[in-house]
Amino acid sequence: MPDLVLVNSPIHDYSRYPRYTSSYSTPVGLLYVATAAREAGFEVSVLDAEERQLTPAEIAREINARGPRFAGFNAFSVNFAIVEKITDLVAPHITVIAGGPHVSSMPPAHFGKRLTRAGILVRGDGEEKIVDILRDVHPLAVPGVYFRDALGGVVASGPDAPLDLDGLPVPDRTLLDTEPYRRDGLRWMDVSISRGCVFACRFCAGSCRSNGTTYRRRSPESVRGELRHLVAGYGIEGVQIVDDLPFNGRAQLEEFLGLLERDGIALRWEINLPLQFLRGLPEETIARARRAGVVRLSFGIESASFETRRAMGKLSKDQDLFRIVGMLARHRISAKGYFIIGFPGESRAEMEATLGLARRLHDTGLAGGVAHFRPRVFMFKPMPGSALWTRLLAEGRTEEEMLDYADFEVDQDYFRKHAWGAGSRYSLVDPEDVHALINAFYGEIGEPVV
Repeated sequence: MPDLVLVNSPIHDYSRYPRYTSSYSTPVGLLYVATAAREAGFEVSVLDAEERQLTPAEIAREINARGPRFAGFNAFSVNFAIVEKITDLVAPHITVIAGGPHVSSMPPAHFGKRLTRAGILVRGDGEEKIVDILRDVHPLAVPGVYFRDALGGVVASGPDAPLDLDGLPVPDRTLLDTEPYRRDGLRWMDVSISRGCVFACRFCAGSCRSNGTTYRRRSPESVRGELRHLVAGYGIEGVQIVDDLPFNGRAQLEEFLGLLERDGIALRWEINLPLQFLRGLPEETIARARRAGVVRLSFGIESASFETRRAMGKLSKDQDLFRIVGMLARHRISAKGYFIIGFPGESRAEMEATLGLARRLHDTGLAGGVAHFRPRVFMFKPMPGSALWTRLLAEGRTEEEMLDYADFEVDQDYFRKHAWGAGSRYSLVDPEDVHALINAFYGEIGEPVV
């Protein structure tokens, strides 16, 4: 009997509609957990239901056919209801485990009513916990989990300590058949070099200040070893660093660029850099990054209103934004800038101002006939664990109301996708009208997604 099937849970219910966009992100966190279990001697497999666009019924059938002792799921708040639907179809003799951001952000009482099929809920780092669980250690002796007692109540074990990332094994890529993936005609893989975030964006649950975790980074030696392994073993030509905050400050970025230069690591790179960090970078660092192979950057802008940006924890001014986008365009680095409309109390005029800023930045990023800045606009949705979630609870909103996310469709000739937004009204504008603003915006931009 297999010990464990780990499921990369689908973001959407593919029994209802197809996925339009071809973007895909490797479940690196799940690979770390699967690798830890495999290296401890257990029989493990990964079912990438998101990449295969499986329906809940198809996922459950495949799990039941494999017949493991345990089935583990990563759960995000937006797809939490889908994970519930899947787990309800899993055979009763299989113990269900759930982890991921939603589990890590919610208190035990939440799971008294939700995800009731899960016997064990893993919070935070999962590599050591999964090994203890597979060894049948009693959950009370596994730090950092919730579990159900004999009466069905949800019990929390003691707190856990953050893991040393250098002590973790390199993810076993043979557990997936989707890597390397192709982009721009090159072979790419996704890599993680850090966990946590030191910033305190009020809409985000990823901040260490909101979730009580510790920001950690792998050492240059650890990263170098994995890169050499991926180049030698898979012939990769590009790497996307999937972390929210891969570098905490200019010194760490410069150290990384120096590593690439010294070792002659000739790869293309896509990374996330926070706006709070980007605004202080000199142009020479941007030029050095491009020479080292950085071809794409992503960062959050959120709003045209400086007051809203400040309230959300973003202190950059408009001149910072135009300077950053101009620098990136001059050095032929493509950028994605993320915007949010529909914040609590936001007016239609404020939303239209944000979309106007996104258009102007798009135009600033034009160089040599190429759009180097691609705005991406999302509808606000309250995320468990964030400061805004806590505020809205204090104002009388309920968990059930705030977790009622709504799916909406962006439907343009060049860009079709399904996205999640708030099902309830938080701004001064009806959610359907917010969706319409976003759809119309993409129709105006009219150029391919990167």
